[in-house]
Amino acid sequence: MPSSDNYLSTHPVFKYKNRNISVSLVRKYRYDIEEVAPIFWRITYNRKLKVYFSGFEFSRNEWDEFVNRDLRKHAGTKQTLLRFLSLTLKPAIDTLAETNDFSFAALDNLLTDQPTSTVNEAFQKKIVSLENEYKIGNASIYRTTLNALMRFKHYKLYKKSADKTDFINRCIESKYVAIGKKALSISEKISFEEITPEFLIECEKFWLDTGVAHATIGIYMRTLRAIINNNEGEEPYINQKKYPFGVKRGKYAIPEGGRRNIALPVDDIWKIENYQTDNDAIATARDIFVFMFYCNGLNFGDLCRLRYENIDAPSEEIIFQRKKTLRKGEKPTYIYAPMLPPMVEIINRQGNKNQDGYIFPFLNGIAPSGKNERKIKEAINFALDPINSSLKIIANKLELDPEISTSYTRNSYITHLTSEMYVNPIVVRKMVGHSTKKDVTAGYVNLTPKKRREINSKLLNPKKKYATINSGKSVEVG
Repeated sequence: MPSSDNYLSTHPVFKYKNRNISVSLVRKYRYDIEEVAPIFWRITYNRKLKVYFSGFEFSRNEWDEFVNRDLRKHAGTKQTLLRFLSLTLKPAIDTLAETNDFSFAALDNLLTDQPTSTVNEAFQKKIVSLENEYKIGNASIYRTTLNALMRFKHYKLYKKSADKTDFINRCIESKYVAIGKKALSISEKISFEEITPEFLIECEKFWLDTGVAHATIGIYMRTLRAIINNNEGEEPYINQKKYPFGVKRGKYAIPEGGRRNIALPVDDIWKIENYQTDNDAIATARDIFVFMFYCNGLNFGDLCRLRYENIDAPSEEIIFQRKKTLRKGEKPTYIYAPMLPPMVEIINRQGNKNQDGYIFPFLNGIAPSGKNERKIKEAINFALDPINSSLKIIANKLELDPEISTSYTRNSYITHLTSEMYVNPIVVRKMVGHSTKKDVTAGYVNLTPKKRREINSKLLNPKKKYATINSGKSVEVG
């Protein structure tokens, strides 16, 4: 773990030391100390350190309250953390320290072998395992599911219908709020004995009442089912007799959400492009979203990796490879994205002024090498969350799809080319870097820069006057 990472330390009650091994609970942040940030157990050994996600996240104010004040709302969280420290971390460290066998690998083995008694602990164990493998996206799904379950458990504790209605409204209001006073942080312990068909039916109704889509409920329930099944070579946490899922009478059937349409009409893209704000974070999210759409619907990871050397001046195109499709020994597939006027404007606003590295600043300071791949993925995921959160703010103001994220750009680009412009599917696949190996005809389809520009130019808003006018000869960036 790099020593340059930033941490806010905690109260001594969450610290422990055995010889040259020390433990502390810390709040980790990167750039914006005010944002909601994860809470980690930091283990230090011989000047090296490793962090283990605790399952909780706090804003700075919440963290200050948690550390310095004895508030009732934090009692459950503190009890959970203290139990983990005293019943899990301390015994594991002491066992290894007494025999001089301590290593982070040995500690990992002991921690993953700990018995699990609650749904929360099972989720946290899975989250830590996924994060150690750097499967950040999957870990995020498990964390979101656990938070959704804890909200329902909290809802069930209310006795008065008025209190339940008020809590549902709070859930709706805070649905897309991650920081500030309106952010809703709930910590409730859930036992496996509670997970019955009746519990799941009530939970589904609660989630629907709080605005959770059927497709998302399906994801939550399948994630919970995966936890219960305990796919780690061990027995399920709930035996077959009490197993709550199934299609038979008396069991809970997970709703089929189907494939959700995550494509926006081009008119909505233009609304986002025209959205005005004084908030720098929201303006950045707007620009990045629009750039990704016009740049052949590239994904956020590929956008972060773009470098100024990818801009080909003679053809006025950005030429790059999708990270997802890179394979050793295979012929590289390149994507050619015409540099449209809004893309140039966005680079001028959001790009690095020193034009000898990355186009956008998300990976600044990280060399594009294989040994840095973990750092690169971490930086990409760290940058993605605030952008998606800001996009939801824009969507709320413009009354667009509230589930909007950067992933909409690729689907919107492909959908518009195929369904509205009726572009040949082979051409579309070549524009976005999809495989055409199984299509013999694809070998005869060779697109010129002029043709690619002609296609993408039809995406531009005809009513918008762009500050950057493409002369047809050169593209100036900077």
